[in-house]
Amino acid sequence: MLRSKYQMLADSLSENIFKTRTQANPIMLVVLAYLLLIAIGTALLSLPQASTRPVSLIEAFFTSMSAVCVTGLSVVDISSTYTDIGHWFIVVLMQFGGLGIMTASTTLILLAGMHPGFSHQSVFFSEFTQEGNIDAGRILRAVIPFTFVLELIGGTVYFTQFESMELYDRILCSVFQAVSSFCGVGFTLFPNSLEGFQYNPVMNITTCILVLAGGFGFLAIAELRYIFDFKHKEIRRVSLHTRIATYGTIIVIVASILVFSFTEWNNLFSGHTIGENAQSVLFMAFSSRTAGLNSVNIPDLTQASLFFFIIIMFIGANPGSCGGGIKITTAAVIGLLGINRLLGREKTQVMGRTIPNNTVDKAIRIFVVAMVVIASATLILLCTEIPSGTAYSANSSPFLKILFEVVSAYATCGLSMGLTEELSTVGKIIICGVMFIGRMGPLFLISAVAGKLQDTAWYAEEDIMVG
Repeated sequence: MLRSKYQMLADSLSENIFKTRTQANPIMLVVLAYLLLIAIGTALLSLPQASTRPVSLIEAFFTSMSAVCVTGLSVVDISSTYTDIGHWFIVVLMQFGGLGIMTASTTLILLAGMHPGFSHQSVFFSEFTQEGNIDAGRILRAVIPFTFVLELIGGTVYFTQFESMELYDRILCSVFQAVSSFCGVGFTLFPNSLEGFQYNPVMNITTCILVLAGGFGFLAIAELRYIFDFKHKEIRRVSLHTRIATYGTIIVIVASILVFSFTEWNNLFSGHTIGENAQSVLFMAFSSRTAGLNSVNIPDLTQASLFFFIIIMFIGANPGSCGGGIKITTAAVIGLLGINRLLGREKTQVMGRTIPNNTVDKAIRIFVVAMVVIASATLILLCTEIPSGTAYSANSSPFLKILFEVVSAYATCGLSMGLTEELSTVGKIIICGVMFIGRMGPLFLISAVAGKLQDTAWYAEEDIMVG
């Protein structure tokens, strides 16, 4: 009896300590959950049953990190290095990483008939919305069915295109590809990504739809689903966020089509029909922002195309989605800030609305931190991956190759110019760190380890010369 009382007291004390820690900084829950999932994935992929050959710890860790962070960069050939069991492990890691740990855990809590606590809900909302008054169950009822239905449809379509495979292999490849496409991972079970299906319209269209849906933002899609009021036969007004996300996505895709067509007209598209070129252009325009799937050989592209891909990878997808980058809405806010300042306005205005200063400040901080992370990682890799004293001509400089890889890692895109497999151990660790920061979000990580500083006083103003 006495032991039971002591046990109850110990359990109560540990529970109170845990509550205190998580309530003080609930964002740390997400960071720790992702780190735990990456560690579990590393252990599973290191099992003898998961690989066709012994894989090193750094190889298993890199693959797990890339899958959980929905990036798609890899230091090994996924299709030949891992067995079917290993491939199923990667599918689970991609799904958990794409939807988010908090989505899965909150789903289990609700299914068990419990109500998630305040700290749990706060980090859940941070993944999908900035509105703190939306019920977690309502979000899940929109996200979970939408995700699995789309993946089921996509997997079924993929199944019809893998006719030359055995039944089990067709099922595995279909599920793997559907999850990878929707979550924007970029992994495939084919050695050259989807280059073998470059002129397959069914594969191209299906992949584009899955990539677009996965990178558009769950709540934005949920809002657009009810844009038309059938009862009153009118179009409902959507939020400013959804409008900017929609218009921004259209602008990025259209710009990608135009630029990619122009830069590759006399290179990659030379000697092909208009229909074939159109498929390649559309596929890369949809995929290159965040998915990392490619139907063309990336190193064969022109320098102009590669540089443009760096820009759109950096911009990325929409908030609350599986995609990465600084996000389209962030880039839009920064652009609108510049336009409004040029017009002499003190406030950032668009579409008859004023964007709050806090949101503008957050967008600037995201942009600045992203630039610092990318510049720092690029500089480190230029030191670790290039032999000391090596001289390169302007045409053979590895700078663009390294920058491309770093931005792809930060934006959790996964497109590669072939550098990842050549990286040293230090280089692989650097890329892993960049992937994790890109997936979590730099401000998210900063919030997890530091509290908000309260300004209690200001210093006297003194002007400086700029420009």
